[in-house]
Order: sequence, then C-alpha cells, then structure tokens
Amino acid sequence: MDHRIALSHASGIAAEAILEKLPEAGVTKDSLILLDHESNLGKRVPFAGGNLSLQDQRSFDLSSCALLLMPEADVELESAALHHGCLLVSHAIQSDIPPVFIVDKTATPKISYTQTSLRLAGPEVSCLLPALIELNRLCPIEQLNVTLLRSAEFHGKAGVDELASQTINLLNSRAAESSVFKQQIAFNLLPDIVDPLIESDLRQIMGNNSYHMALQSVNVPVFHGLVAALQLRFESSVNIDDCQGRLKGLEKVIVKKGPASPITDCNQSFSCVISGLEQPLQQPSSVQFWVISDPMRYGLANNYVNVTDFLLKSFL
Repeated sequence: MDHRIALSHASGIAAEAILEKLPEAGVTKDSLILLDHESNLGKRVPFAGGNLSLQDQRSFDLSSCALLLMPEADVELESAALHHGCLLVSHAIQSDIPPVFIVDKTATPKISYTQTSLRLAGPEVSCLLPALIELNRLCPIEQLNVTLLRSAEFHGKAGVDELASQTINLLNSRAAESSVFKQQIAFNLLPDIVDPLIESDLRQIMGNNSYHMALQSVNVPVFHGLVAALQLRFESSVNIDDCQGRLKGLEKVIVKKGPASPITDCNQSFSCVISGLEQPLQQPSSVQFWVISDPMRYGLANNYVNVTDFLLKSFL
C-alpha cells in the first residue's frame, strides 16, 4: 500500500480498539503513522505483529498522508488536516455533514470526492444501528425508546482513571474527588442528558424523521462496556420469530436467551450480544431487547475500519 494513513491520539482507548482491527483493511506497518501528544513521544505501540513509535501530532507534517483517523476531538489537528489536504475521518468533529456508517464491507456509502472530512457515527449510534436497520427492513419502526447505560470509557482514559481512583479512595475512607464526572461516579449512578446528535444521527442514517423517539442515558460505575435497553413499536404487527431470525442473520451479532453482560460476553469483542428479545403481552406490534457490547470495538472500531477499507478501495 502506497497511501500513508495517520491515526491520532494513538495511546487512547478508542485508538487501541481501531489498531486491533485496522489490518483487516489492508493497512500495514509501513503505511501507518501513529500520532499522539508530545508527552508520549517515542513510546512504542503494538500493531500487526510488530511495534510502531508514537510521533508528535502537533509537529508532524500531514502533507505526507492521504488519510487521518482522529478518534478524539482536536480542533488544531482538524485544521492541520484541512490545510495539508489530508482527508479527515472522525466521529469527534463538529460538523453539519451527515454521519457516515458502514454496517459491513459490502455497503456503499454516499461519499463525495470533494469532501475534505467525514464525520462518522458515534459509539452509541454505531452499536444500535445494525439491529435497528435490519428490524426496520422487516417492518417500518413507528416508535423507538432507548435507555443507554454508559461505562466510564465513554469519557476516555480520564474517565476510567477517575472511576478507579475514586473506588480506591472510598474503600480506604478517603474523599472521592470528581473532575471528569459532575459527581462521584464510584458506587453511584449518574443520569445524564443525551447528546442531541445521537437522535439526529439515528434519524438521518435510518432515513426516518417522522417516528417518535425517546432517549435516556445513565453513567454507570463500570470501567468498560455499553448496555442499551430498546423498546420498538412497528407500524404493524410483527412475528417475534421473524425478528429473531433477522437479528441472528446479522454479521457480528449473537442472539442469546440467557443472561449476558459486557464482561462475560463482550469483553474486547468486535461483536455484540442481543438478549431478552421478547414481545410484550397483547402488543403484537412491539418488541423489546438488550444490546450489549464493547462500544469502542463493536461500535467505533468496526465503523472506522469499514470506512477506511471503503476509502482505500474506492477513493485513495
């Protein structure tokens, strides 16, 4: 591969997940540049059976790269990519452009040759979409209710570290200081306001602005994982066996009858588990279930790598 690809914030949680899967897009050690903060300069990160040294993302010349994957928000880096004509791919940019989500490598997204940046769907949206898209094909969705139980990793390494330090402090009768979360997260539950972009992106990608949607979010005191409770009402009656068959046919989706959790079923997994699929009594047009996943791998990394694969084959 002749095209050079840069991955920023390469020591972060999201970048770690992307690096695990990136070789599937044909990216090799010779074609990949790992960028990070100056404080991590020179550190070595495993990739494709070897190691790559981190380079300073503030001073690196992006003109030598065709593509920049940016898994964390960084206005200066975003500006540098635009200045050097490097196509920016990120879920963390502020943009009015429609989000990009590729459910598998057979999909063909609407991407223009003139675009200078691509905004990808975020981790929550990317975890929900495969099941929602497939069930919407079975029967159009009329109403969608989602409750997101979000782990500390949604706040990056800083969130994970704060949960760990608070837990240790409280177990040793010391105060739990909060800077990442608004209140103590250890041994606690923190209801949170849902980012409006989640609803907007779901509607845009699903292609339906008319159905009713209710989203809720809770920050939970666990280090990794996402659990989402979904309740769907369709425009007409659906058969629960048909729903189960559709979901079982999805790539990287496992349907389970018994209990499931991020730790036991989705720890560092690029697949998700759907459990508790059932039809409420006397509601033939409704179903409910849980989506359980590693959001950085099943959500973000799968989409980043599918988009990278598409770009390398079709654009670069």
